[in-house]
Amino acid sequence: MYGRYGNPYMRRWTRVSENGGMAIEQQPATYKGVTGKSILLVLLTIVIALVTEIALWATIYNVSIGNIETATLVRLVVIGAAISGVAGLVMMIGSIVLLFNVNAARFVGILYSVMQGVFLGTIASFLNIFLPGVTLAALLGTGIVFVMCLFLYKVLSVRISGKFARGLVIAAISFLLVELICVPVVWIISAQSGNVALIIGVQAAIAFFCVTFATITIFWDIQNIDYMVKAGADKKYEWILAFSLTTSLIYLYIEILELILRAVSLIALSKNK
Repeated sequence: MYGRYGNPYMRRWTRVSENGGMAIEQQPATYKGVTGKSILLVLLTIVIALVTEIALWATIYNVSIGNIETATLVRLVVIGAAISGVAGLVMMIGSIVLLFNVNAARFVGILYSVMQGVFLGTIASFLNIFLPGVTLAALLGTGIVFVMCLFLYKVLSVRISGKFARGLVIAAISFLLVELICVPVVWIISAQSGNVALIIGVQAAIAFFCVTFATITIFWDIQNIDYMVKAGADKKYEWILAFSLTTSLIYLYIEILELILRAVSLIALSKNK
């Protein structure tokens, strides 16, 4: 059941392992190797994000929220969208390549982390204009969730069963369909009634579900890494395992960040009533 769930990259290459396609060629993959590569990719993402944010603040984002004009705000949004769009395009192309060529995992993993750092740094530089410290709070939250997943897996020996996994996947698909149908309706109702809190509340609920799903995805990744190392995958697959775990952690970070923003917005609305 290991290859059926979790990060799509992890799913694909775990199934390859189950079919005997990842046999040891030179050296076996190790926990130490996967851990080291994962730390490298995560730290690279964080460093590039910090450099990007500092560079933007030192140049075009050097504004005060109390003095910011509409034209300036629009310019910042356009610049941020352009930078994020280019980074996102590079990440998408690299991700497609990685689905079919595991030998590109080292190059794609490093490139993806750099582009993801640029993307996250651009978002952080903009959000910190309005809510300083929110990105740091999301980063700490991501770290806490990851440590808890490791604790549950390693210390308490918690495992995700196939039945639970199938149920969660079905729930996620159902939730996505409901979201596609209900969110536009809620937007229309909110626009007509002027009840902004309604749509923000719905978005907060969606963000909470996504955080839950991202947390379980990370747990799946840890479980799949354990399986593949024990199954004797070749050392070159350490990069794909590290890349998969890194992308899951970034996904969790983004969802926690969104949840915090929705919660702060709801609190601000309640205080203004």
